[in-house]
Amino acid sequence: MITCFLFFFNEGIRSGGGIGDLLDIKPWDNINLFFFRWFFDMIFFTTAILLLLNMINGVIVTTFSSIREESDKNMEDKTNKCYMCSIDKVEFEKNKIDFRDHVKNQHNIKDYVNYILYLKLKKNKDLNSNEIFIKKNVLKRNIYIFPIYRSKALGGILLKSMNEDNEK
Repeated sequence: MITCFLFFFNEGIRSGGGIGDLLDIKPWDNINLFFFRWFFDMIFFTTAILLLLNMINGVIVTTFSSIREESDKNMEDKTNKCYMCSIDKVEFEKNKIDFRDHVKNQHNIKDYVNYILYLKLKKNKDLNSNEIFIKKNVLKRNIYIFPIYRSKALGGILLKSMNEDNEK
């Protein structure tokens, strides 16, 4: 029975018209067998080929579209937001500040990573008080030491307005 079931689904799904392509054509002389076979073929076609395969295809398409949307959103964030301060490019343009210059010089990610590595590799006795404070907060994973919603180029103006937007 299991062999029949496996053959039925294997050959039936791979055949263009379902399992009916592999079976012999029943003549009209035995009308009961003909309609039984026709009914059986239609049930298989609707359940296995139309419903199951289309549900699987729908899940695949939905998954890939959600992955694409997430990728597009991430790409938009990379091009339109500063990674360090999370301030939109529009805010810099409003204040006539070059966004690329801000990202490249003021909030360069490589500079932050290099500084954190420098603090982690340097012995505590060789650090000054500011460096000790930053190192402790990095080790505790406190993010308030980073300039989130703050930028010297904007003069700290955005800090208040961004916090009000986040509270809403």
